[in-house]
Amino acid sequence: VVLLSATLAQATVCSEFRIGGVGVELMLLVTILAGVHGGPERGALVAFWAGLLYDSVTTAPLGLHALVFPSIAMAVSSLERRMLRNTRVTDALGVAAAVAAGSAAVAAVGEIFGQASFDPGMLGERILVSALFTTAVAAPVNRVVAWAAAAGLPMTIELRRHQS
Repeated sequence: VVLLSATLAQATVCSEFRIGGVGVELMLLVTILAGVHGGPERGALVAFWAGLLYDSVTTAPLGLHALVFPSIAMAVSSLERRMLRNTRVTDALGVAAAVAAGSAAVAAVGEIFGQASFDPGMLGERILVSALFTTAVAAPVNRVVAWAAAAGLPMTIELRRHQS
């Protein structure tokens, strides 16, 4: 439900708010947050389906985002577990860096497969604007993805020792 809603929002609302042709990368944000809250395996699974859904509503070749998003989710999950302190500032910087890395990876993989839909001279600026836009909407999306990623997982685990 979250992925379908995010895909619909990406294709409608997010595509209307753009600066220089760059807007919010909602599907990439869902991918990043799924990696943070769901761990590497669940994050990669969500990321793969998010990438396929994203490719279905864009002009990108089918599978381009599905190829890149799982690696971003796994990288974010692995790095997030190694962070010592999580504050709002470090979380926002982490999301911005992950969005920038994901956008750069999509552009690089797209270039490899002949999908040159950007000006290389403007790539850095486009990545920066995308990272800032996406980080600005991360807080409400974070709550939804945290709820969805934790579905079915126990909040606390009780360990019982068998007494004999």
